[in-house]
Amino acid sequence: MQQMMLDMMVQMMPYMKPIFYTGAALLALGVIASLVTLASGAAAGMARVTGRLLVALGIFFLACQVAGMVLGAQPAINFGDSTKFEFILYPFWQIGLAMLVPGILILLIGGRRATAA
Repeated sequence: MQQMMLDMMVQMMPYMKPIFYTGAALLALGVIASLVTLASGAAAGMARVTGRLLVALGIFFLACQVAGMVLGAQPAINFGDSTKFEFILYPFWQIGLAMLVPGILILLIGGRRATAA
């Protein structure tokens, strides 16, 4: 069972970088929506949606970190060029927190402004 889970984790690793880039795009969109929301209150719905998605992605990366640690692995994304033997590894928990904390803040900004409007 443990070997099957490790094999699934290895097969899933190439798909984690596009998920991270999706989260980075959502973070940029959420920051813009939050700034517009703070200025005029027009984008509160967009801020809430992007905040919820960022929180979900953050929890996903944190859960993947916990699952990897239970299996005895240290899951991380390589942002270096592996063909040149450059390994710039970031663990999933750092990526998860980098999405979870701003996601909560964006969600709070969108929710507070929507109730005030």
